Amino acid sequence: MGRLEAHRERVLGEPNLYRLIVVLALPLVVSASVSTLYELVDTFWLSRLSREALATPTVSWPYRGILMSVSFGVAAGLSALVGQYVGAGDYRRAARSVGTVLGILLALNLAGAAVLLAGIPLYLSAMNVPPDVRPLASAYISVLVLTLPLTAVNMVFNFAVNYVGDTRTTMWVSLASTLTNLVLDPLLIFWAGLGVLGAALATAASQAVAAGYAVYSFATGRHGIRLGLGDLAPDPGLLPLLARVSAPVVAQRLGMNLGFLAMVGVVSGLGTAVLAAYSIGQVVLGLDNMIAMPFARAAGIVVSQSLGAGLAERARRAARAGLVLIVATVGSFIGFLLAFSRPFIGVFTGDPEVFEAAERMLRIFGPSVLGFNVFVLANIVARASGHTLLMSLLGVARLWLLRIPLSWLLAHRLGLGDTGLWAGMAASNYATGAAAAAWLLRGDWAKPVIREAPKPHQGGGTG
Repeated sequence: MGRLEAHRERVLGEPNLYRLIVVLALPLVVSASVSTLYELVDTFWLSRLSREALATPTVSWPYRGILMSVSFGVAAGLSALVGQYVGAGDYRRAARSVGTVLGILLALNLAGAAVLLAGIPLYLSAMNVPPDVRPLASAYISVLVLTLPLTAVNMVFNFAVNYVGDTRTTMWVSLASTLTNLVLDPLLIFWAGLGVLGAALATAASQAVAAGYAVYSFATGRHGIRLGLGDLAPDPGLLPLLARVSAPVVAQRLGMNLGFLAMVGVVSGLGTAVLAAYSIGQVVLGLDNMIAMPFARAAGIVVSQSLGAGLAERARRAARAGLVLIVATVGSFIGFLLAFSRPFIGVFTGDPEVFEAAERMLRIFGPSVLGFNVFVLANIVARASGHTLLMSLLGVARLWLLRIPLSWLLAHRLGLGDTGLWAGMAASNYATGAAAAAWLLRGDWAKPVIREAPKPHQGGGTG
């Protein structure tokens, strides 16, 4: 348990929370950067094939995301359980939490992948996916659905190791996984002549690399958490707490994923050019994840361990520090993006219709990503504290009460086309961001969900 103790003392002993969050976030920035680089390169290679190939990932990911939503929600329970148990110095319960979640998710994903595989044709028809995109999407989805058990293993590993306070290990695993994808993508897409199927196979190979290391780490205890086959049997004593933390997150992720499915239908109804522009815009706007998401996740680590150690005021200060860092970095990103939007879009398409729609998306929808990232921070703090219900409800409302009806009304009912689409999407982010900021600053979330009394720690990180 020496590794776990060392990570705990570093997280709880650093008095400068801004410095601590930045130090924890830097490896996550690298991980997010290479992940974003992969998405950019993958989009670039697919754009060299056709607009139909470019639209395929946008259509495909929401379907796979049905089961991923459940897996993420359950795995996210580790944000509170691992972080707070480590903060309290109860490393045995932290490890049992990881084994319980991993066992549940492996069983769920092995069974769920078979069900999803059979439902692909029905999904493509129900979502009104353009006929020229359907054959490509079918092949792409089939491969990705089969990788779901690997993805579940990677989720558990990332949550467990990060909330112990170790963000460097997941950085190296992410680098190896992404490098595998970057190398295989052009080889399989072009050299092997597999097209969109090659992109899916490259993604599957990268997931296998990461999952392989995760299994090795858990089997050997290399990073402080050691699991045997017997540890995969769920611990009945942990299940009520896991359900309390994870159930709202599962419901949120399902509601959001189904919402994104509905959004694909709204976007697809405006034609392939708008769907391709939507794909480009999502990738370009996702560049902010390279910094904003790591800061949010790092703040969550500090919040969770601080609450487990009985340092509630320190947890609140960590959340405020994360908010300041995110507003500063995302605000700078938005200004840069608006100044250089045309060169960014030009990398991905030479189609004038797609280019104009993507430019409108960045100009109208782009600034609202600030509100979205504030909401992301609030979500992570909610999971880290274990008080997930309110933010989960807000996440569902963002899509079903705001984005979907507004986008459909403006784009289709009022005939504003993609301009109305982007405006409806932006409004949902602004409203949600304001509510999330109020909850972060004034909400009653700064209390642990575990019952164990914390053991003393060394250092100056007081409440």
